[in-house]
Amino acid sequence: MPGPFTTPVAISTPFIPDRNPSYGGGPSGLSATNVQDAIEEAKSDAIANDRFVLLAHYGGNANVGRYLEFFPNEASDTSPILFTAITRILGVTLQTSAANATASVGIFDLNVSSVTPVYTVVLTAAKRVEYTGSPLATFAANCLMAIRVTSGSINSPTMQLVFSSAP
Repeated sequence: MPGPFTTPVAISTPFIPDRNPSYGGGPSGLSATNVQDAIEEAKSDAIANDRFVLLAHYGGNANVGRYLEFFPNEASDTSPILFTAITRILGVTLQTSAANATASVGIFDLNVSSVTPVYTVVLTAAKRVEYTGSPLATFAANCLMAIRVTSGSINSPTMQLVFSSAP
């Protein structure tokens, strides 16, 4: 038979949604009963629930004005992260090597302001702080994100940011 050609095999192949549980051991969450619908459902779920993580850090004592780094030895104001689509912060964790640090760290859209942060993380006499929300902050398309210590001092800070660009 000359090709290329297609056949409706995927739509006629049965799919058992809960045969292989998800990573947490529970049901997979898919409701499709044939392979074609399962592929389309998984694609739709992946697009609607995208997540990605960025790390920012500095390998020494970060005083007021110090920009954290996304890449080694590259301050985030000179090498900011460019978001090409509307992007939301869903979670932030800030930690330090010191037991009782007090500092504020601002997350900036450099296209808007390098003075007023889009979001601020505050660490008060602690080693770690976490913020989660839906969303904590939203960045416009084509923004340039940088992170800077805005008050206090923090030794060897590491910031983990969880983002989504899902509509």
